[in-house]
Amino acid sequence: MLEQKGFLDRQPGFFQFMIFGFLIFALSAICVQSAFVAIKPLFGIDGADLLITKASSHPEELKGSMNEINALKFIQLFSSLGMFLFPALIFGLTKNIGGDFLKLKTKISGVMILLAMAIIFLSAPIVNEIYNLNKLLDPNAFGEFGKLLTQSEKQNEMLTNLFLYMPGVTDFLINIFVIALIPAIAEELFFRGVLQQFFKAAFKNVHVAVWTTAIVFSLFHMDFYGFIPRIFLGALLGYLFVWGNSLWVNIGAHFINNASQVVMVYLFQSGISSYDAQSDENSPWYVTLIFTVVMIGLIIVFYRKRFIEIIPEPNQTINSLISSDN
Repeated sequence: MLEQKGFLDRQPGFFQFMIFGFLIFALSAICVQSAFVAIKPLFGIDGADLLITKASSHPEELKGSMNEINALKFIQLFSSLGMFLFPALIFGLTKNIGGDFLKLKTKISGVMILLAMAIIFLSAPIVNEIYNLNKLLDPNAFGEFGKLLTQSEKQNEMLTNLFLYMPGVTDFLINIFVIALIPAIAEELFFRGVLQQFFKAAFKNVHVAVWTTAIVFSLFHMDFYGFIPRIFLGALLGYLFVWGNSLWVNIGAHFINNASQVVMVYLFQSGISSYDAQSDENSPWYVTLIFTVVMIGLIIVFYRKRFIEIIPEPNQTINSLISSDN
């Protein structure tokens, strides 16, 4: 199928951005309301709003009812679909009919995906160190914005701890799907697949696009003490997308970041491992150093390997590929 400009591609950038915003608002409302309606026949629960209030104020009480926890996960799943996945897919697939705006069709080897997954996995200790530095900041110094983020962070932390309560294998598999797989696909489609490319076209600079997207990525998570480390992680994912030129690279990397946390928590709760991933325990300095050095090495390998793995389009040379990133 030949690539052709869709309706969106023929419109000014500002209008495209407004359409994308409308899709987010409309589809989020539809999906969340659909989830609210569905939890009664599926889980036998009346009043989704009461369930959410209970989870926010008294999360420990829900640990005795996996049915209520699974209902919350169901709502979270539909929220991710409506806010990130569906708007990004609809926008990306209609922007240029038959094209590959979302970079889902680009040929990429499994080696590149594995390299990206290893890079993100090895970044965990240095991200944790950045998190510790971020904790030195006083949220009160940022006024109402700082207070809003800290309040949201506390609620997110309580909900995350509730979701990560996994007394059985079934709960573990549900979390791999709801916490690791779906967010990896949905958020990468949204942030790297659409936003980063939109910012690149708007600013005419790939680096500005990467860092702007990373900031927006961090803001969406509403986490004060995780704000700077999540910018770092978002920028790393952004450059992997630029160098890999395939969204599958990012989906794999994002998945391993989320899934590794779920796996480590499950192993600890099952008594298989003594390491508590939910604690504030820091990695030894030499572990952080080794992981960071290896990560940097793999980033260099990934950057150099892209010229071998990515097949240039007709009339496109290596020099044009290099200049396009500047």
